[in-house]
Amino acid sequence: MKRTKTIDLTKPSKLRIDEETSAFHPSWGNTILMTAYDDERTFVLTRDGRNLLLKRPLREVLSRFALDNDVPWYERQAIYDMTGARKGRGYIAGHHRLVPTHGTTNANVVYYMAHWLDEEGIAVHDHQLIVSFHGCKRIFRVRIDTSFKTFNRLLKAANEAATFQLDEIDWIRHNYGIDEIDKKESVRYYHNFRDHCQSVHHELQCARTTAIVRQVLTDYLGEEDCQEIMEKIERNAKK
Repeated sequence: MKRTKTIDLTKPSKLRIDEETSAFHPSWGNTILMTAYDDERTFVLTRDGRNLLLKRPLREVLSRFALDNDVPWYERQAIYDMTGARKGRGYIAGHHRLVPTHGTTNANVVYYMAHWLDEEGIAVHDHQLIVSFHGCKRIFRVRIDTSFKTFNRLLKAANEAATFQLDEIDWIRHNYGIDEIDKKESVRYYHNFRDHCQSVHHELQCARTTAIVRQVLTDYLGEEDCQEIMEKIERNAKK
């Protein structure tokens, strides 16, 4: 049975710091969570249990993380636009999910790896959220300054965004002959699966294109002037 370690992120100044470094690069596999320690440094809890301070602001750490792990901004915008979620957008790559606990401009936002989350280990104590994560050799119980309602809403949006990506992968694998659907399945199931995943794939293609074009037009024309053009592009992209 794994040992348990408790970390209180509501009092970051009281955290024990093991090392201050510029050499650590957060990835899906080596990190449990990250949050701003101050304006210039980022606190990171690693999967092997180290409390690190990175000598870069949180926004720079996240930008580097997205680049290193191939999560472009237009992909994030596309999949979250499909969920309808406007605030608290995470970094999603299928089963891998780096999810915020608040809106991304909130000073107390914590980004955590939802794939290390112990979903049965979420509790509210003294009006504060305590969330458990699976580390390499122990369970980390983390006290976070957010509500269960907000935490659950943002996690649900991230899971929905991830599902769109996974549905698209199913369609691509099937369409390229890599993963054939079991021929013993009924014809109705086969077509439901195929049609659904194909539809998601086309929607994502449209959403990605729309996100990129909208950004370019906004840079040159401004938000209001590009709206009519965008509506025409979106209509054509869905044909």
